[in-house]
Amino acid sequence: MNEKIKKITQNPKLLVVIGLCGIALIFISSLFGGEGKSEKSDIKEQTYTAEEYRVTLEKDIKNIVTGITGDKRATVVVTLESGIRYSYASADETDTTSATGSTTDQSSESKKQSYITVKTADGGEQALIVTEIMPEVRGVAIICDGGNNEIIAEKIKNAVTAALNITSKRVYISGGTG
Repeated sequence: MNEKIKKITQNPKLLVVIGLCGIALIFISSLFGGEGKSEKSDIKEQTYTAEEYRVTLEKDIKNIVTGITGDKRATVVVTLESGIRYSYASADETDTTSATGSTTDQSSESKKQSYITVKTADGGEQALIVTEIMPEVRGVAIICDGGNNEIIAEKIKNAVTAALNITSKRVYISGGTG
């Protein structure tokens, strides 16, 4: 077997033919091999609005309250400080010039900031998002059965403040009328 490989590697014409066959096979497989796959290899953008974020937080807190009190009819309202903020990739350029005169030296510096853009699926351009900063929670109001009980209210308040990383002053809990 080793002798056959030595004979093949010593014949340069045969090596070229084998190489071209390999390239042709790769080319053919790229044309026909991906039929079952989607030709679109764009990364799907996940758009998440502040409203969806608020609703998700309310559902999560309601699950916490239900877990503590057993009340499936609890009402939870979350208020947010602002909308979602984005940080974009940018390229900064600094241009420094200096001039010397007969009596004074002068220098000036100018900064240019431009954002890095990527092409979208529809052919347009969009700034490249580096980070997505979710809004801070302004406050949480909870109305549930057992909310007037100090021990249950304290458990709920501790769970909510730990889950949202907010102070206890931002959480209001009251008992239901029901």
